[in-house]
Order: sequence, then structure tokens, then C-alpha cells
Amino acid sequence: MGADVRFGSARWARLAVALVNTAPYERQEDLLISADRLRELLLAHDEPGPVEVGDRDLADARQARDALAAVFSARENEGQVAALLNDLLARTAKPRLVGHAGVPLHRHVDAPGASWGGWLAASGALGLALLIAEHGTEVLGGCQARGCAHVLLRTGPGPARRFCDNACASRTRVAAYRANRTGGTVKKAATPRPAG
Repeated sequence: MGADVRFGSARWARLAVALVNTAPYERQEDLLISADRLRELLLAHDEPGPVEVGDRDLADARQARDALAAVFSARENEGQVAALLNDLLARTAKPRLVGHAGVPLHRHVDAPGASWGGWLAASGALGLALLIAEHGTEVLGGCQARGCAHVLLRTGPGPARRFCDNACASRTRVAAYRANRTGGTVKKAATPRPAG
């Protein structure tokens, strides 16, 4: 029987990114404004239902968001990243193996009785710590599109990921094209010369 990816550390790291990306900035309002929004976030990232969320969960999730955002902000400083994650893990993580009716054995990393926000802090910190231990702090990134404050993970083969989504990548390419056009020329791709 294979492992259920809903309970893996890669999922936790992706959920940490999604949580951080709910924060308000000039192009986006706060996306974590209610317990319902937190429930939607959890369900959208494969948390098995039913998911019951209250005011404490929301307040703790916002604190987790701020703590995890600080890790991404510190990505240029390995020592600071380690200190932030170690502090968050020390305060929130209590790993253990558990099983529930109809759910295979899996890890819980938060303290028993923790809120959803406590779980997000503990699982997000552990997921990021494991990725960083394997790939270095270069795995932590920020979208390079002008005006976007979203964070991202640079994982997988190929060149390092630069944009949080296709919309930011397209917007950046269109802006570069338009800037190039207003300069009087449009750079064309080189046409291969026929042999001979």
C-alpha cells in the first residue's frame, strides 16, 4: 500500500506557500478574513473533511502566516532562516504517528489539541525545513513579476522557478514585449539559414 500524499511533507510545504500567499498587499486584499476562507484553503489543499474551523483557528492561522512569511523574507540569510524555523518548530511541533477511522497511519506534527493555525505553523515549518535540508535555502523564492508579493518553492528539474503562476509570467512577458516595441524595434527570433 502506497503512502497517502495528503499527509506528506511536500504537501505541507505547498500549503505553507498557499497560506503565506493569502496575505494582503497592494494588488490583493487579505484572503484569510474568515473561518470559512480558512476551511476553503485547507480543503483546497487536500485536507480530508470534514474540517471544522473557528475564530481561534483563524487567529492562529494568521500568526502562522506571519511566521512562515518571515522565513521566506529571510531566504537570503541561511542562519536567520534556520533560527526562524527552529524557533517555530520548538514552539509548535510535537511529532507523532496516529491513525483515525478510515484514514491510514500518518504523522501529526502539531501538539495534541492544537488549533488549525497551530497545525499550519508546525506542518509548514517542518515541510519547509525538510525541503531546505535537502535543497538549501535556494528552494525558497519570491515571484519576480512586478507588483507581486507571492512566495513560491523552487523545486523540480529545470531552471529555477521565477513566477508564482502563469498569469504573472504572461504579464511580465507582455510588459517586456511592449517595452521593447516602444523602443522602436521588436527583437525577432533568429531565422535558421539554409544549408549550402
